[in-house]
Amino acid sequence: MSRRSAPVLTASIVLAVGLTTTLTACSGGDEAPTLSATSSRSATATATGPASSSAPSDGSPSATATPDDDQTGPADDGTATGTGNGSGVEQPDSVDFGKIAAQGTAAAGGGTVVSIVGAGDSWTVVVAGPDGSQTQSVVSATLGRVTSGPFPKQVDAAAQAATTAQAAAVRTSAATAAAAATKAVGGGTLASIVLGGSGSAPTWTATVSTAQGERTVTVDGITGAATAS
Repeated sequence: MSRRSAPVLTASIVLAVGLTTTLTACSGGDEAPTLSATSSRSATATATGPASSSAPSDGSPSATATPDDDQTGPADDGTATGTGNGSGVEQPDSVDFGKIAAQGTAAAGGGTVVSIVGAGDSWTVVVAGPDGSQTQSVVSATLGRVTSGPFPKQVDAAAQAATTAQAAAVRTSAATAAAAATKAVGGGTLASIVLGGSGSAPTWTATVSTAQGERTVTVDGITGAATAS
């Protein structure tokens, strides 16, 4: 009876081993799709991810990110060719010698204008103080302000004494004399007006550029009467 049990037990063991093998095979078949799906998702994520940026990996801006308005050039300082004083105008439509004289006087700290010389936008104004000492400044007719100076003007003792007497006696201003001189020749452009004469008879001498050439006009420093020559 013991001999008949052995084959049955052996058969049972063989059956159990076969069942285990079958279950293992089935289990392995289930895992294969899972691994394949995971690999597929990874590949898809890699293929459809965001495009790589051209910016450097250290976070600094891209070398190609240049602004449209390049501001690396020199700053605009407001100067322009021609005048050298920032107005950008070589020949203004009109020149107000009253304002030019006033700017020169203010720069000198007071006194009497004894000459205005220049052209276009730039005019040199010389002002005499009570003691005959002189100061000069450059004034822009367009800007209406001093663009250079004031600087002291060196004069000898004789010229200083004469200027003191002339400035004390004159009654016609430089601006008034300039207008009278231009009118006396029928219009034109003033080039210069300079105070001269004596303490008893101060006289303005003006040079005016006209269509016919330069004209010299003498203006009485007391009455303002103008005589062209």
